[in-house]
Amino acid sequence: MDVALGGFRAQLERPQIRKFAWPIVILPELFTAPRHLTIMAGHLIGRGWEVYLVDIEPLLTRTLVRGQVGASSFAVLADCLRRSLATIGSDIVAAGHGLGGLLALKLAEAPPVRAGVALAPLIPGVNSPLLIQRNRWAFWRSRTAVLPTRRKMLELVSDAEPFQREALIKALRPMDTSAVMEIARGIVKLEEHQAPRMIIAGETDSFAPWREAERLAAKIHACFISLPARGHWLIAGRALERSIAHMQRFLVQSLGEEVLLLYDEPNSGEPEA
Repeated sequence: MDVALGGFRAQLERPQIRKFAWPIVILPELFTAPRHLTIMAGHLIGRGWEVYLVDIEPLLTRTLVRGQVGASSFAVLADCLRRSLATIGSDIVAAGHGLGGLLALKLAEAPPVRAGVALAPLIPGVNSPLLIQRNRWAFWRSRTAVLPTRRKMLELVSDAEPFQREALIKALRPMDTSAVMEIARGIVKLEEHQAPRMIIAGETDSFAPWREAERLAAKIHACFISLPARGHWLIAGRALERSIAHMQRFLVQSLGEEVLLLYDEPNSGEPEA
């Protein structure tokens, strides 16, 4: 079901039997759309989570911060997301992939986000191969990057099942990259916070190197999991099931009974008083 959350669009998916008190909001990677997250959403829905798949592309386009000298595109984006997600009307769990993963970690610094999970997040101070263009200077003068080369596209989705890759590549789209350039330059900072946070990274990921992800996790006191022989695309293929299992265990252990919907036991047949 398509819904409007403040200034952006989202797709809401509900499980047949809801088992958790708060929904999971999933944010996408650079150049990707909510449709790239549908397989991940399906696994979470099957476990009883209500899921919002957020389209941040229109919001990214509006974060050029025209006329605001010194304003941070990433900070504006995170603030817009936080205010818009508050319209859900309940606490939430934020999760994301790549750019969306770093946003999820940032959003977990304040309500209504109770926990943040990042799958292969972009790392502050690390220039991801997603941003490398033939004409580097022309790229840095522009806020909109063309899509990666065919070789990089194939590397990006290499962990997806072979029959999925062509459709995933065709669905990629050019996007405003002003916030991502700030990440690469190390401008974006994450703060320590009491809300539980988790980073999952593939050990063969060249877009978000796992050693750098591990350092980031240590810096912000987040739980860290590395997946051997897995790359960047942790949202489909064989890596996804393991990612979801780690994510589920972390959320239930960190948030406790508060995140569970506890139903009354069926009446044993005794007459009411």
